[in-house]
Amino acid sequence: MNTSITDQLTERWQAIINMIAHHYEVPSCLVMRLEDDNIKVHLSSTTDSANNPYHPGDAEHFENSGLYCEHVIKTQKPLQVINALTDPEWDQNPDIKLGMISYLGVPLNWPDQSPFGTLCVLDKKEREFPQNFRDLLDRLSDIFELELSLAYEVEQRKKAEAELRHAQKKLLLTQELEQFSQISQGVSHELGTPIGSCVTIVSHLKDICQQALNDGQSVDDMRQALQDINHCNDMLSTELHRSSRLLRNIREAAQNCGLPQQNVDLDLANCVDEAWGFFSEQERQRIMLKQLILLPAPLHTNYAAIVEVLKQLFRNAIDHGFKYCDKPELTIKAMPAGDNVVIEIEDNGCGMSEDIQQAALKPFFSSNRHSGKVGLGLNYVNNLVNNTLKGEMEIGSLEPGTCIRLTIPQRC
Repeated sequence: MNTSITDQLTERWQAIINMIAHHYEVPSCLVMRLEDDNIKVHLSSTTDSANNPYHPGDAEHFENSGLYCEHVIKTQKPLQVINALTDPEWDQNPDIKLGMISYLGVPLNWPDQSPFGTLCVLDKKEREFPQNFRDLLDRLSDIFELELSLAYEVEQRKKAEAELRHAQKKLLLTQELEQFSQISQGVSHELGTPIGSCVTIVSHLKDICQQALNDGQSVDDMRQALQDINHCNDMLSTELHRSSRLLRNIREAAQNCGLPQQNVDLDLANCVDEAWGFFSEQERQRIMLKQLILLPAPLHTNYAAIVEVLKQLFRNAIDHGFKYCDKPELTIKAMPAGDNVVIEIEDNGCGMSEDIQQAALKPFFSSNRHSGKVGLGLNYVNNLVNNTLKGEMEIGSLEPGTCIRLTIPQRC
């Protein structure tokens, strides 16, 4: 396993091996670690530096090294060597060259039981370590392995979190690309229709002018040509106005992406009045606006975003809901709901089918592409509600009409 050991874990282990070396009067207490083809000193006690020949980072090739620790790791059993000089099995041990003739070591393993290394003590004199010390080393190895398990779990969790963040970024990118595709298709459609009409009208104007320049045109023919030219001019003006309005809406949306983020205490009734003031005198006279705002305290949220949301919802109702309504009405309701405020914008227009409600949050969605009404749609409003106001938006039906319900925090 290739799990990193934290500084905090290293400090704890260092303190423990220093205590062992000091209490049992051994010059060397080590934590050895197996890495690839080598075994190296991971930690070495510092209580008797003058007699301790081992330093962190010292390494030997592991296989057939003849080291005490190689035997412990391969057998997965504790090893005690009282005096290597008098033990035929260990009298060629490389540690003898460093003067270390007695040894006691226990294996250390990762959570998957692959070897980490050993916890061991070495001395320059013949020594048989007592049973209580051997038991202590066994218990300490259990504790070290538990901490290795925790280190592994922490690293795995960090990896999982990193993978999750990466997946979320990919998902967000996919959603953004999908949204960009929808926006591109919407803009292409909305601009393509009037531009295509303008091309057709200009071609027709060219034909009219060519005919008018021919010899033999009567006064009546010229009068008719002028009437046709005037009619084409009106159609050109209408189509260019549609294109201009779409571009203006896109520009406003881009500007509103940078709405001021400062939250303030606000009176919702004032926000309604300001949003309503963006509409023409004719629209405000034709449509009855009712307010039923029952909020005991001011909202603390983004003023510009609230006004923009209300303005766009009013525009949506006017453009799409009131086409065949003789007595159009808009009703604004607001009431507390725990830590949130619920704002409902109701109209008595033609309403939305369930399919249209589900599709209405897509960019540039329109139930009637040829009505002359273009805009950014409820997707733009929903993004403002979710991202800036930290709330939620729902679309529902009335008899007749539509209800759009906003749930936003009382204090954002």
